[in-house]
Amino acid sequence: MYLRRFYVPMKILSSQRSIWWIDDLNQPETSMFKIFDLLNGSRLTAPYVESCLANGVEAIHVTLNNFQGINPVPDLRHSLNQLANYRAHLRTLGGLVRMVESADDFERARADKKLAVVLGYQNVPGVERDLNLLRLFHDAGVRVIQIAHNIRNLYGDGCAEPADAGLSSLGRELVVTLNELGIVIDLSHVGDRSGVEATKLSKHPVAVTHANAFTVCPNMRNKSDALLDALKDNGGVIGITYLPPLVRMPTEGAPSAKDVIAHITHCAQRIGAEHVGIGSDFITDQPAERYQEFMKKPEVYGTWPWRFPVDNLQQQQELLESLLAQELTRAQVEGIAQGNFMRLFKTVLS
Repeated sequence: MYLRRFYVPMKILSSQRSIWWIDDLNQPETSMFKIFDLLNGSRLTAPYVESCLANGVEAIHVTLNNFQGINPVPDLRHSLNQLANYRAHLRTLGGLVRMVESADDFERARADKKLAVVLGYQNVPGVERDLNLLRLFHDAGVRVIQIAHNIRNLYGDGCAEPADAGLSSLGRELVVTLNELGIVIDLSHVGDRSGVEATKLSKHPVAVTHANAFTVCPNMRNKSDALLDALKDNGGVIGITYLPPLVRMPTEGAPSAKDVIAHITHCAQRIGAEHVGIGSDFITDQPAERYQEFMKKPEVYGTWPWRFPVDNLQQQQELLESLLAQELTRAQVEGIAQGNFMRLFKTVLS
């Protein structure tokens, strides 16, 4: 039986207060969903880590090239600096976090009651044509790399390129290299054709860490049914995000949690709940000036301030609980919350 404990201040003879613990045996049995958030952009402070752990979040993926300021096209020097700085930052949180380098690190973090942190880039980190340098990034703990961020790079087209030209020959080599290194391939900002080609070429399951369904919200950042189908065939997983313009088009008004649920149910019905996860894109405690570059494209990113339909860690638990009313079993919701992406990462990292 689940016991809920609360404290009651009791006056005693000295008029000081003492704490008496009372077990409420009549409360319904509940349990939080355990969560692997495939993109969390919040300031990773000690209080925020503690809040994550208190609200069921056991693992998160963070973006290195956005650590101290958003840089969607990082060169090699910037990429290395941000990696060095973030690793140093994690050491200041050493008692609360564990950096993920192997599949076993997830279990080690859980056993030690620490937050598992996966390091990644939302664009290829400045190695240009010398893909061999990616081995150094792997050795330094990087476990997620995205092929392109919105615009075209050496490896393929991002989602903002009207030509949608797909992967370059170097991009195909990149997919093979990331597979060999055991680094998860991210397709969140890539073009439709680039994404489909990557899913077909990759021998490992690939991730869309933070995007939604284009059929539900026709934002260029969201994923077509064709890409979702390719993701299913590949064994990959899409992380549904709460970022407002990706939940509902900016011209249609503020999104709600029901709109987030619409993306989850569409993807679950289209490709199966086992291919759906969570990539919140939370930005808790981040300053507004970080996002000014994005605001130059209101057709994609809407206007500031963003009003997240799922705004905090407690509401995230409420969202997951509400999925049980959407013809999803508890086991399926547990997979969406954590299990599906955990399966993907354990496959790639091992």
